[in-house]
Amino acid sequence: MKLSHTLLGALACMFVLTACVSEDMPENNTGVQSKNQGKLTLGVEAQEPKAATTKASGIDTQVFPVIIYKEDGVTVVKSYNKLSEVPNEIMLEVGNYKIESHTPGEAQRYATEPYYKGVKPMTILKNVTTKETVTCKMINTSVKVQYDPTFIATFNAWSLTIDDGADGVVTYTNTQGSSPSIVYWLLGDGVKSLQVNFRGKTTEGNIVSASSVLTKDQASEKYDEDREDFTGGDALVLNLTPVESTNGQVTGIGITANVTFVETGDTVGIIVTDNDNFEPGGGTDPETPETPGDSGEDVVQLTIPAPVTIPADDAATADPSTGDVKISCSKGIKSIQVVVTSSSDDMMEELAAVAEQYEGVDLVNGCEVVGNKNLVSFLASLGKTITVPAEGDKNYTFPVGQFYLFLRILPGDHYFSLTVKDMEGNVKSGVVDVTITE
Repeated sequence: MKLSHTLLGALACMFVLTACVSEDMPENNTGVQSKNQGKLTLGVEAQEPKAATTKASGIDTQVFPVIIYKEDGVTVVKSYNKLSEVPNEIMLEVGNYKIESHTPGEAQRYATEPYYKGVKPMTILKNVTTKETVTCKMINTSVKVQYDPTFIATFNAWSLTIDDGADGVVTYTNTQGSSPSIVYWLLGDGVKSLQVNFRGKTTEGNIVSASSVLTKDQASEKYDEDREDFTGGDALVLNLTPVESTNGQVTGIGITANVTFVETGDTVGIIVTDNDNFEPGGGTDPETPETPGDSGEDVVQLTIPAPVTIPADDAATADPSTGDVKISCSKGIKSIQVVVTSSSDDMMEELAAVAEQYEGVDLVNGCEVVGNKNLVSFLASLGKTITVPAEGDKNYTFPVGQFYLFLRILPGDHYFSLTVKDMEGNVKSGVVDVTITE
């Protein structure tokens, strides 16, 4: 009996001890109780560039997700859908970690709103409460295009592309109006120059083409690091004006540009030069944009057909080969972007409706032809059969003539702007003019 009482007493003591351990010694991530821990209190803030229209105080970081990784930046230790769900104190094992927070959702290459992201390394010490704040910075470059009033009065149709020399192209056309919205562009690393290609039609019917290169100037303050690359937080503004010759005829486009940095709000000029020696960030030299009818021994070749004029009644039976754009890339095709602009508002509305019905067939803002099966399906709905190239193909003919049937009820001047890029980053552009008369 004595032994039994002793055993019961020991068991009672063990029960009390176990209860104390459960209350005072939190479990680690594996469910095993441990004292080798510390606490983390966490905050998230957003640093807004001074050039942006929304101030940092207006950014709700409470909706930003928070992920805590081990030091390797891969292994997730804790994850919260938003900052508002993060507890006041987070218990973590002693060690090194990385905390990440960002705008909800995935960052897109082109967006209408800025995207913020921050990563903060930190160390947890035993029995120590660590306080950390993750500062999220804008990772996009904002791009705004402004047209001088004389530009608007001079041109009735145009296509402007800004190319990073890698995999990105931003396109502006007359369909976006005289004050297009800011584009937030997620550039790659090492982009030191941007190529600007312009092609427009004046109210008198003349075609004007121009190509320039923008190089970021040196400045004492940058949004992030003191770099010559275009990078997150830069606010780039382009201003376009027509250039007249001595006889008063418009023969070119004048481009001025500036960039504004976050720390000082200072605005500095961007160097604008011609395209003779363009050197894209991280790539090889692209070619000078093609003009109609040009061809040569260049690595990217476009053969642009002569302007086509077709009466509406004949559009259904017109020879489609008159609109063929022959493309040749000795290094292989990487991308073929097509943008359609028109003097017909009805035409642009019809194209917008197509984009809603066929994913990836957005001919208003830019349609990628390479591998685009939905483009095949769209033209099939018109009774037309086309093929699209695969990445790496060396030759392809883009059949503008297959759109004649679509255009027959939409009289006006229609422009198919093509930008072709090969596997090494070389670029050429051209425009096919199709006029449908009533």
